Amino acid sequence: MRNSLRTLLLAATVLSPGTALAQSEDVALQDPGATEGIPEIVVTARKVEESVNDAPAAITAFSGETLQDRGLIDINDIGAQTPGLSFSQAFGRDTDRPVIRGLGNVLAGVQFGVESGVAIFIDGALFRGDVQSLNFDALERVEIVKGSQSALYGRNTYSGAINFITRTPGDEFAGTIRARAAEFDEYMVSASVEFPIIEDGLSARVDGRYYEYGGQYRNSLTDRLVGQEESTNVALTLYATPGDNLQWRTRIAYEEQDDGTPALFLQGAGENNCSPGFRSANYRGSSFAFPFWPVTRASDNENQYFCGVIEPGTIALNNDPVPTPFRTSPFAPFTDTVIDGTAIDGYYKSRWFGSTGLDVELNDDGWLLQAIGAYRNEFSRTGTDSDHSDALVYFILNPLFGPAGGVPNPDVDNPAFANTNARRIEDLSADIRLLSPTDRRIRGLVGAYFYDFSLRNREVTFGTGPDGAVFGGDGTYEETIRNYSAYARIEGDITDTLTLGVEGRYLSEEKTRAEFDDRPIDFFSSGTITDFVPRVTLDWQPVPETLVYAIYTEGNKPGGTNGSAGADIGREAYKSETLRGGEIGFKQTLLDGRMQFNAAAFYNEIDNVQLTTALPVGGGALTSVATNQGNAEVLGFEAEITARPVQPLTLSAGVAYTDATFTEGCDDFQYVLNSGGLVISDASNPTAEEAPLCSIAGNRLPLGSPWQANGAMDFRTGFGSGTNEVFANLNGSYEASKFVQVHNLAETGDTFLLNARAGVQLGPIELAVFGRNLTDEDTIPLATRWFDLRYGIGVTGVPGEFVSPANGGTAAPGDPLADRSFPRAFFGALRKGRTFGVEASFRF
Repeated sequence: MRNSLRTLLLAATVLSPGTALAQSEDVALQDPGATEGIPEIVVTARKVEESVNDAPAAITAFSGETLQDRGLIDINDIGAQTPGLSFSQAFGRDTDRPVIRGLGNVLAGVQFGVESGVAIFIDGALFRGDVQSLNFDALERVEIVKGSQSALYGRNTYSGAINFITRTPGDEFAGTIRARAAEFDEYMVSASVEFPIIEDGLSARVDGRYYEYGGQYRNSLTDRLVGQEESTNVALTLYATPGDNLQWRTRIAYEEQDDGTPALFLQGAGENNCSPGFRSANYRGSSFAFPFWPVTRASDNENQYFCGVIEPGTIALNNDPVPTPFRTSPFAPFTDTVIDGTAIDGYYKSRWFGSTGLDVELNDDGWLLQAIGAYRNEFSRTGTDSDHSDALVYFILNPLFGPAGGVPNPDVDNPAFANTNARRIEDLSADIRLLSPTDRRIRGLVGAYFYDFSLRNREVTFGTGPDGAVFGGDGTYEETIRNYSAYARIEGDITDTLTLGVEGRYLSEEKTRAEFDDRPIDFFSSGTITDFVPRVTLDWQPVPETLVYAIYTEGNKPGGTNGSAGADIGREAYKSETLRGGEIGFKQTLLDGRMQFNAAAFYNEIDNVQLTTALPVGGGALTSVATNQGNAEVLGFEAEITARPVQPLTLSAGVAYTDATFTEGCDDFQYVLNSGGLVISDASNPTAEEAPLCSIAGNRLPLGSPWQANGAMDFRTGFGSGTNEVFANLNGSYEASKFVQVHNLAETGDTFLLNARAGVQLGPIELAVFGRNLTDEDTIPLATRWFDLRYGIGVTGVPGEFVSPANGGTAAPGDPLADRSFPRAFFGALRKGRTFGVEASFRF
């Protein structure tokens, strides 16, 4: 913590504010009448083109030029500069989990079917892949739409949507070459060229990028670097205007990503400091039932959890061959044997994504038919040591217990909790809508939507090869999602200044999961949800510079199935998470367009919050499933201001407050913590004695930050003759500490980031130097509640009255039992440190 320096820099940054509220240097998007003021961005956040300052919704927008000027290179930077959006790099560049207005889910992107409440769109098409390796040099703008958008956008936008809009080729030959080099072996080169194919009829754009990052941190077990990143992006965009009433745009993109093992560390059970009880390292030891489970640590620490800020830790991962305790038979002594803990390492991904859009003006009156289709085909391999520690154990029973036992073969078998798999993902979406003329007193649109998703997962072991087991074999599974919906919006001008809009969507979604055991389907489950989500907007614009609006909205985050792991413990399915609420907003343009102020306040009620619940499956093991065990309410506000006091200088700032708390709910592990380590009878229906000990009412929802602030200062002025300019940017952000889980005990710590970029433009050539994370902030981006294998799977020292007779105890039926699962720990990601670099670009 560098508090004094951080406070000084934060004060300086906020007094020289700067989020990209609605500003752009792109003349094509500029209001010609406001050239001396703040250029406006034209957005399509409500499926129609309108100024971001005239849209009755909370929207933060960044132009491509703003992204470049401020050195915003990925979605992490977007999150830091957007009030109300929190984005944390929890698993390297894999498993995106954006949080808008405090609504997140710990299992999003990890547990089947559980998704973030924020959906991502590229060129208007739903994109469910990770976007941390997206080529930002190819973007025309980014739009962050806050609040539930389920009525207009559809599935999984119940807390907001993020739109990435790529550049459309022009009708003149042009291009850009850009290069970047920075510390820690970071290199990037990108290029784009656009050109006409048929004059005034067909044009094309080709863009590409190669990026490489060598990593900052080392694995203490191997002394090798981890956290490396490498990706290649190539895209072709075609834009055709064969007639005055027809526009067609198609983009085909290919991406290959080959990242190393992420820089993750484990804060073990030995460091727990609160909530003493039976589920602690003190009560764990070896077990004769699991002879290949070496105990490498012992502890008398009786605490079951950690309270406070989780500090950065040491990386110790079995992702390469290292000496580890191993025995060649159930009764042989442990000896150090060189074993590789993962059959494959890191994150590999190859992805094709294509989208096409068609706009047809049906007549001269302004009726418009729009169609957008998209297809994604993605192959990925994941290899991580998912216990995140130096433990290396085999989850194989004693041979005396039956055919499940046996001696593990390190050349074939995976160690326990080696997360190594190969996946093939395909999805297809189609959206067609009819829009009425926008200049009518009554106007609207009507549309239909279809989405189809499939994922096939194959386990990778040392015996299968890097592409995994044959699909249909033991341990493989398939997941599908199919969504149909119809939607409409109608707007009417009640007066010349007052407009009422009503939207609605009817949706039906089915999710399935099939698990295979040598071809026959070993387990199959499916579930279908239907819902209708409305949205009502009333906006008042007494003068062009002032907009006041109010919204009532509902949202839906679909439920799903937990597969056989959930079915085995009576938790096969979970319900949809639903939202009811609204917001009021105000947008004001001042000083002849040289200042813009936007603010919104919101309130939402959430039913059936989808929680992470870790439940025992026997033998001390546990599994995490999705459950609905609580309701919540969310309220807060966001405010953004941008000002241009003089032409060369633009200042902007933003702030957001979110109070996202449970109003009711029972969590099984909350009971464990408060009862001294006992197991609750049923968290979905606790007894009167159990209810106070499992209650999470009043606790904050995890992953969201209560306070966020950001600011930036942009300076650009000409010198000499021609287009020579000198420029400088300073931008910073503050995010208050986030709780890791619903218990509100372990947290990430307050984070302040400061970045700067300065340089000179000499005609078509631009040269710049930059610094990221100038304060060398070291708080962790995020942590996940986990477990610690190193203290053994056996349970020792627990009084017999808390142990069932089946496990050697004396507890009578109905008596409280001790939780025999693994001691709790936390794994976290390490933040990239202070980095300096240089950039150069050439436009032609």
